[in-house]
Amino acid sequence: MADQGLSRWTIARGYLPRLLATLTALALSGTAHAEVHISENASRHFNEGVRYLTTQQADRYEKAYAEFQVAHLDSPSWKILGNLGIVAQALERDGEAIDAYRGYLEGGGKQLSAAERDQITGDLARLELGIATVTIQSSPEGAWIIDERLPEVGAPVLNRYGPSAGSLTLRLRAGHHRIHAELGGAVSEIWDLEASTGSRNSQTFELGRAHVPSETPVSAPPKPFEDQPETAETSNVPRIFGYVSLGLGAVGVGSGIYFLTQASDWKSTGNKQFQSCGGVMPCTADDEATKKEGQANTLALVSFIGAGAFVTTGVLLLLYAPDSDASQQASWSPWVGPGEVGVSGRF
Repeated sequence: MADQGLSRWTIARGYLPRLLATLTALALSGTAHAEVHISENASRHFNEGVRYLTTQQADRYEKAYAEFQVAHLDSPSWKILGNLGIVAQALERDGEAIDAYRGYLEGGGKQLSAAERDQITGDLARLELGIATVTIQSSPEGAWIIDERLPEVGAPVLNRYGPSAGSLTLRLRAGHHRIHAELGGAVSEIWDLEASTGSRNSQTFELGRAHVPSETPVSAPPKPFEDQPETAETSNVPRIFGYVSLGLGAVGVGSGIYFLTQASDWKSTGNKQFQSCGGVMPCTADDEATKKEGQANTLALVSFIGAGAFVTTGVLLLLYAPDSDASQQASWSPWVGPGEVGVSGRF
């Protein structure tokens, strides 16, 4: 039996022994000296837990812990407690690991080898020296306690305990913890705890009665859209777009004037080129100038049409926009320069 216990320890440490199946079967085989008969169901869950430990899955300890828990609940044999203690220690459920190691040592007795007993005794002593005791109550009872330890290096370690009934005593690994309670959708405030080795702390979490459906307040229905108060920002939107439209209309007027000027220049240039041709048709230079004159007139016409549309839109928006003090501060002015047109203002 001593070799069987050591085999379980080696498997749970994460190695890949060549005789995994044989060792697992030996670890849980019933004997004449066994205090508790291990059922086939417990054996299956134990084997599944061992299988998880030999994988490289990130959550292998969580899955193995769940399997060993089910196995021990089905057949509470000391033989299962060794592996259960190992995974609980890996998950920083140190209080559970301490209880499992103690049960394994007591149950195994002389069946454990000296090497295995020394190994487990050493781990047990280190765990007991490095814990802080925390007593937690929740109001109302039945809450889940969520503990998050924040190590100086590495990712946070998260564990859930519960549901609580009365006071819940946890033996946590010393360090910085953030603890809160959850119940039926209600979440308590977070308790920041710097848990030192050997310290004892207590906390009561108040969760109210938000989880009780019959006492959940019914939210008042929202008011219809038309009854909502109109903010200054909302009332200024049509007025702002009105000024923008007027500004674009001014730009269009400026552009039209610019293109008319260009058309006039091209017309003058064409007349001079026609005269240079001696008034004889066809005159290539005059034709090119006439073509550019037509293009400029077309662009001028498009600009004036666009300007008219923008000015009309702007006037309508300003006429029907709500009154606003902010709108009285808006101002704009168009500008036209050599080869440039634009609008400046404050809205």
